Amino acid sequence: MDAMISGWRNPPWADLARVLRRWLGASPARHVRFSEADRAVITAQGKALMLLATMLHARGVMDMEEFAGTLAVFSVVVAEDNAAEGDILAVWAGLMKDGR
Repeated sequence: MDAMISGWRNPPWADLARVLRRWLGASPARHVRFSEADRAVITAQGKALMLLATMLHARGVMDMEEFAGTLAVFSVVVAEDNAAEGDILAVWAGLMKDGR
């Protein structure tokens, strides 16, 4: 069970290792496994998100931290319907927040 803060799940980057383990399919409760092709698509899409966030930041439209925070909130909303998709978005939000 996820830790709760004021009725909301902790921010996705709060426990990035847990999210990464789930994302990679190591969670026995979820049994989600991604193929090599799935991982390539997830990685490519994440890199595209990073490029978009970098361009928005460089043009002064939105700070990278704000983009990451918005993506993190979106990941929680998405996880309501699809936990695996929410975890993937949370991983990318966490990586952006950490500046990777």
